[in-house]
Amino acid sequence: MGYEAHIQPTDAELAIAARGGDCTCLGVLLERHRARLYAAALRVLGFRPEAEDAVHDTFLIALRHIGDVKDPQAVVGWLHTVLHRCCLQQLRRRRGEMLTAEVPDRPDDGLNVEERLEKAALREWIWNAMSKLPEPLRVTAMLRYFGSYQSYEELAAILAIPIGTIRSRLSEAKRKLAEMLLDTAGLVNSESRQQSQEHQRFYFEIFDGLNRHGERDRFLRHFAEDLYLVRGGGKPVLGRSHLAWEIDSDTEAGVRLEPQRVLGAGNVIVVEGRFSNPPEDPLHCPPGVALVIFLRNRTARRLHLHLSPRPPVIDDD
Repeated sequence: MGYEAHIQPTDAELAIAARGGDCTCLGVLLERHRARLYAAALRVLGFRPEAEDAVHDTFLIALRHIGDVKDPQAVVGWLHTVLHRCCLQQLRRRRGEMLTAEVPDRPDDGLNVEERLEKAALREWIWNAMSKLPEPLRVTAMLRYFGSYQSYEELAAILAIPIGTIRSRLSEAKRKLAEMLLDTAGLVNSESRQQSQEHQRFYFEIFDGLNRHGERDRFLRHFAEDLYLVRGGGKPVLGRSHLAWEIDSDTEAGVRLEPQRVLGAGNVIVVEGRFSNPPEDPLHCPPGVALVIFLRNRTARRLHLHLSPRPPVIDDD
């Protein structure tokens, strides 16, 4: 930001710098108001773990949406509004109610989440931080905060684990990400950005080769021969041959799988896609699919394949 160490920047100055992608200033802003946000959460939720979760949720939303705050002078009020929404989310979870949008008053600027993160220049920090999470936390956070399938039920189905495990993983992931924001904000690893871009290029390329040029073998070589495949809620199976059967069956039926979004953090990749069915059999496959891929030495060793009754939502968070 360029201010002297002895000069305390205002909240508005920190917000302006954060909107421009300065993670250090965002960390300073959130640390400055953390105690007040936590106190406000306690008033709504009581002395429960949910109060701390609500603060961490607020931090993550600030990371993703600080660039959308139009009036820097109002940033503190915006943070408290976000916190209030997060507290209401926690109360609804207690009662098992349907959850609503988490982010207040976000302008519809026509940008998807990836473009907004680029606009705010915080994407590098976010993915660098995500790559430092333990693998189970990383994949759960990627799906919940950046994917299309965000409900606990959907996450549990995709990852084939209990809903209670989803909750505990998300709570731990939020805590670790918030700590990294406050402790190491501003330390950006450009290698994480480059790796994410390479993942996107690679997966769009091999799916395009499979769909347009019939490059079946090239696609399958990316997966280990002893691939651990989890399909929906079914029993896991071993062997790339099971994936090959899925591909051959869909190809013979005239079905194409078109990737819409590729998320990558470390060795965990999420590919969200939609099925294009032949006109004579429009219901052959459901509209959407999520593939969660776990890599080792650039080879996919484990794959969770989740079929969805709806296509991925690319323009929403």
